Amino acid sequence: MRWIVRGLAVLAGLVMLFVVILYAGSEWVLRRGHQVPQVAIAVPRDAASIAEGGRLAKIVMCRDCHAADGQGQVIVSDPMFGTIAPPPIAEMAAKLSDAELARLIRHGVKRDGSSTFTMPSHSLGRIADDDLGKIIAWVRTLKPGPKDSKVRSSYGPIGRFLLLTGTLPAMANPANVSTATRPADTGRYYVNVACLACHKLHEAGTMEDGTTKVPALAPMAASYDPAAFARLMRTGQGMSKRDLGLMGVVARNGFSAFTDGEIAAVQAYLKGEAEKGPR
Repeated sequence: MRWIVRGLAVLAGLVMLFVVILYAGSEWVLRRGHQVPQVAIAVPRDAASIAEGGRLAKIVMCRDCHAADGQGQVIVSDPMFGTIAPPPIAEMAAKLSDAELARLIRHGVKRDGSSTFTMPSHSLGRIADDDLGKIIAWVRTLKPGPKDSKVRSSYGPIGRFLLLTGTLPAMANPANVSTATRPADTGRYYVNVACLACHKLHEAGTMEDGTTKVPALAPMAASYDPAAFARLMRTGQGMSKRDLGLMGVVARNGFSAFTDGEIAAVQAYLKGEAEKGPR
């Protein structure tokens, strides 16, 4: 009996040690600083630029993750994983200069130097300077309101384990891979800044939640005729009747802002990549 008690005591001690390591280690990951310079971006103030910034904010999914009017929302809520709740844009942006906001979007680095963990800086970092300035111009028109979400992101045991092991990686990205102006090859550009937030060109994968499946982008796009691909991008309706889940939401809330020419350019680029195959 005494050995059983001792065994249980040792087990309890090991569990407590694991919990301490889990929470202390994951907290260090969350708070760790990243040395990335602020980003100097020219921000226009004219109505046309602001309107284009609002359209671009749909395409690159700012208005999908942070809600249509930037009021913030809860995307994931699970007691074991945690809560993913992108904050209200106006409230967040009011605390940041234009340069700090540009760094947050492009490099995934907050004002205090810590990293974001769900903003896809690997794709947002490719937004051209002129387009990023327009997005920030639109952001500056937003005002806090009564519909703003009060929920903030937090992590439960599974979420903290994923943070500690790097399975849920920091999005801080010091590389500057943007251009000064929107490239002429708009198909490649929009795939880089929007589609690759979730997909890879030639590999199937899963989202950060570890369960949402995403197909390889190039062969999938090449399998659609132009009319069906345009319908997919605007409505989220694929060639079958099944619910495409996240893609349907993204298409209706974000990709529906693409022009006909932009959708055609995206598919043309992806068809070309499918023909080339993995490299």
